[in-house]
Amino acid sequence: MKLSALLPIIGNASVAEHAADPDITGIASLHDALPGDLSFLANPKYTRQVETTRASAVFVPNDYAGAAPETCVLVRVDSPDKAFAAAVPHFTLPPIQRKPGIHPTAVVGENVTLGEGVYIGPYAVIGDGATLGARVIVEAHVVVGEECVLGDDVHLYPMVSIRERCRLGKRVTIHNGTVIGADGYGYATSVTPQGIRIEKIPQLGIVEIEDDVEIGANTTIDRARFGATRIGHDTKIDNLVQIGHNVRTGPCCGIVSQVGIAGSTHLGTGVMLWGKVGVAGHLTIADGVEVLANAGVPGDLRTPGQYIGSPAVPKREALRIFHMPRAVENLKEEVTKLKAQIKELQDRLNKEPDA
Repeated sequence: MKLSALLPIIGNASVAEHAADPDITGIASLHDALPGDLSFLANPKYTRQVETTRASAVFVPNDYAGAAPETCVLVRVDSPDKAFAAAVPHFTLPPIQRKPGIHPTAVVGENVTLGEGVYIGPYAVIGDGATLGARVIVEAHVVVGEECVLGDDVHLYPMVSIRERCRLGKRVTIHNGTVIGADGYGYATSVTPQGIRIEKIPQLGIVEIEDDVEIGANTTIDRARFGATRIGHDTKIDNLVQIGHNVRTGPCCGIVSQVGIAGSTHLGTGVMLWGKVGVAGHLTIADGVEVLANAGVPGDLRTPGQYIGSPAVPKREALRIFHMPRAVENLKEEVTKLKAQIKELQDRLNKEPDA
């Protein structure tokens, strides 16, 4: 495909006047691209790679001021990420399509309601009284528990388990091995004459996942002790995340791999938790908070902004704290030098004869 034929598909893209019109035959990263490939620059840290790439064309931001090889055409766009995503389907194999139907090895319980165009794959199990909306895709070995409700266009990948009575909105995607609605960590401890006794607290609630949520592989979202654990619409959750019972997230949150959120914590709108963040229970995280990787959150974060460290503090404060030891060392060096100068001056005065 000629680059000129691709640009109308992208929309709002521009190239330099009299630029070449190369054939685009594939897509690749800046580092790996070969002649004929299309690439993109979404992160400024890779600007130097644009200057050395062998790609025939690169999507760059409108304000890009760097250079490129003579063999490479720079295509200026509002968002290189979005432009590249729009181009990708024209150079890759189409996604796997599932034809509506129920595989003969699947088990579908009694009083199940199936919408138009539902696909149920090999060895999947649909519990009694479940409701599946239109065009739901249930891949192999998925378990949907009793009385669950799945909205239209839900896609459950292999080995997903949705426990009883949980509710999923429209266009929810859940990847391999994730468990929705397992019991939360709830136990009562008492001391008896016979010793310590630990009793399980019944977990009687459900999980509610709103529209347009995507959940990665091997993530767990616990059912509520009572009421509902709730995931707000358009929230995106990565692989290997643990969300405890009665947690509630606002809409449009991002939760990255190996994050753990303890029970009954509430996240506001647009909260971003990066990798390995740990959040204690019964906390409130305000709208627009971003917690950077490896941070620990032991208390409420009620002011929007970036937080870092353990315990998590505002980024500016953290940087000041991180730089303090070096500043102290510099001060110690200066004091040592000043003491030496003062001693030298005192020795010199002591050696001079009295006037």
